[in-house]
Amino acid sequence: MSELQTARVRLASLALGALACGGEAGPPPPDVVAVGPVSIETDPLCLRAAGGTAAFEVCGFVEVGRVEAVDPGRYYDPRGDDAVTWHAAARAVAWDPATGALTLDNGATLTVTDGPAPDTATLAVDVAGDADGAALVRLAWPLAAGEPIYGFGENFASADAAGSVREMQFRVDLDSESSLNEVHVPVPLALWPARGAGVFVEDARPGAFDVGAARADRVLATVARTEPGPVRAHVFVAGEPLDLCRRYAALTALPAVPPKWAFAPQQWRNEHDSSDQVREDAQAMRALDIPGSAIWIDNPWQTGYNTFEFDETRFSEPAALVADLRALGYRVVVWSTPYVNRGGPTAADFADAAERGYLVTDGAAPVVFPWQDGPGALVDFTADGATQWWRERIARATALGVSGFKLDFGEDLVPELGGRLTPFRLAAGTAQTLHNAYQYGYHEAYLGALPPGDGWLITRAGSFGEQAVNTTIWPGDLDNDFSRHGVDNGDGQRNVGGLPAAVAAGLSLSVSGYPFFGSDIGGFRNGEPTPEALIRWAEYAALGTIMQLGGGGASHNPWDVDRFGPDALAIYRRYARLHMDLVPYLYTLAVRAGTDGTPVVRPTRFIYPDARSDDATYLVGDALFVAPVIEEGATTRVVAFPPGRWIDWWTGVAETEPERQVPAPLDRLPLWRRANAFVPMFARAADTLAPATDPAVRSYADPAYGRHLALWITPDGPRADIALYDGATASAERTGDVYRLSAAAGDEFDTFVFALDLRASDLRLDPSAVLPEGDPDGCDACYRERDGVLYVRTGPGTVDVPIAAATARR
Repeated sequence: MSELQTARVRLASLALGALACGGEAGPPPPDVVAVGPVSIETDPLCLRAAGGTAAFEVCGFVEVGRVEAVDPGRYYDPRGDDAVTWHAAARAVAWDPATGALTLDNGATLTVTDGPAPDTATLAVDVAGDADGAALVRLAWPLAAGEPIYGFGENFASADAAGSVREMQFRVDLDSESSLNEVHVPVPLALWPARGAGVFVEDARPGAFDVGAARADRVLATVARTEPGPVRAHVFVAGEPLDLCRRYAALTALPAVPPKWAFAPQQWRNEHDSSDQVREDAQAMRALDIPGSAIWIDNPWQTGYNTFEFDETRFSEPAALVADLRALGYRVVVWSTPYVNRGGPTAADFADAAERGYLVTDGAAPVVFPWQDGPGALVDFTADGATQWWRERIARATALGVSGFKLDFGEDLVPELGGRLTPFRLAAGTAQTLHNAYQYGYHEAYLGALPPGDGWLITRAGSFGEQAVNTTIWPGDLDNDFSRHGVDNGDGQRNVGGLPAAVAAGLSLSVSGYPFFGSDIGGFRNGEPTPEALIRWAEYAALGTIMQLGGGGASHNPWDVDRFGPDALAIYRRYARLHMDLVPYLYTLAVRAGTDGTPVVRPTRFIYPDARSDDATYLVGDALFVAPVIEEGATTRVVAFPPGRWIDWWTGVAETEPERQVPAPLDRLPLWRRANAFVPMFARAADTLAPATDPAVRSYADPAYGRHLALWITPDGPRADIALYDGATASAERTGDVYRLSAAAGDEFDTFVFALDLRASDLRLDPSAVLPEGDPDGCDACYRERDGVLYVRTGPGTVDVPIAAATARR
């Protein structure tokens, strides 16, 4: 900033101070402005939020970034811009009683009002006009050394953002091996689980969060003033970390929940050769006892990009193909994008859309993007009629029985290129405010074209509020290995990242409003993975929400022995079965997520901020703790356990050390159950969650399989309870000399097998009791103890298991 400009700012500040002493700006401000959980001290300017679990306070939290004169076409980089000089407000100098606006000594105004959700206050910061050179506005928040901080949307480096910069827009980045910054799902949300506080910056303009990188004790939320208007930030508090996620959902939107069939394992190839090849994969999985309910047909499958008509020179008789897959219990998902190509089979559609005003323009003509399969223009879903026009085309695929879409792209409406603001225009505005809102219209067009509650989307783009029309995120084209995001790949560029990036992306999204996630098992970039990468990725994916097998190269099929060796099939089948068996648990958590925003998968240090656990461990609900192996060649893993008593999933042994090195051979995912917590699973093995007409296929839509529920628990307390998504409930309680098991039927489950794992429990059967023994899969009320597990099968009602006096835990 020049000396002249600096002098102007100082004079403006002095003038505001003079006005505060009786001029036109109004009376001096009150000492404190208190709204909801927030109180603002005006001199010095400090913010405090009460009602969380620890102090949340910061002074000088409003900053204005100024230049000599704003260039309206320039992109002032919110990550940091050498042309900008920052001015922090030290105090309020005036107050408008009518509006509640405080005038600050750096030229900004600050208004605090009740927020739209409980325990929330809304801050609005504005700068009048741009004559004073205001190019950026920044809000500063507290950060302590070693404090974990979450949110910010999808990130491939880590879920805990401390020490990093999180951008809020997609852009070209030639230093990355993908030539992109990989910011597909930015969410301007910061969560402090150790303090019980959160901040959601509800602003669609370009922005960035510097999370202790520039200043170790501050989180700097910066917004570019590419268009006029205040920066709004919602500050909220909660007593528990998960309540922060629920507060954020109340401020934005509840996530759309995938249909239940989407929670079964899914499979796809990068490119299919024919209808017969699709059938061969489907039949192979059934013959090899690999469960699953969906097969994707990826690009290319159409006569032209987004004709939505199968290319019958590649896929003969597509209606018969879809029918055959449905008979085997598979739903069909196909690939799509938001582009209309200028030439080829969609040339007439392009001309029609351009005439109707249904395409993104530069203000004069449609912008033709050189996208991967272009050139073509983006559909402008904000234009009246455009969504219905597009759905008329989507209907060509859904009429054949297509049940879902893999939606690629959607981030291309970037706000800047080469340091200049882009000229893209839509009916609802410009790329500077719609760059992250475009995805909503894109995805809603497809979700609304599918049956309500039974259509599924997997997309790679989103932002705040968009979770309402987005059933699953996939992270795009990750590397096919164990590489970490941002590390030099040896060719002078940074890696996108492989398996560690998938883990980080899923966990960062989970607490940012996006509970449903599925990465390509084995990655995509650079072709087929090694057998080790494929197996470790499958193990991780099995303990997530969406388990989808596919990626780069000819195939990721583990039964292809020539590619993946003799062990991959058995290990993959084991984890695909585990994922399928866990669907009652996963879907119960999913329904909860759709009800109040509670994430399904939870970073360990988000739930337990003081835990020593590393950033790649997580909980699935309350009952499962997972430590995926993400290091190539590793056969052990150091694990720091969260609070509580944890039981090894594979051995039934209780962990006794707070941190230790655990065995992790290639076929074993480090996995634990919480003691005295139910884990509901299917009690009988079936092939699919979707209906099937082939007599050889077992389906959970058949009551002979779908009504039977196993409830695993290590008894370790006076009582345990669970409620399932279908309304079924179960409990276990010690009452005198019995362990009382109770169950009530729901809409689906009416037959229960309590699996009481006694290997690490102090509960013992009364040795004098005579129990009615039998196969728990074939009697109405009987017992069978096998390998330290007591199985008790019952219908709705109560069963008393006679127990001896409590003994020392094993």
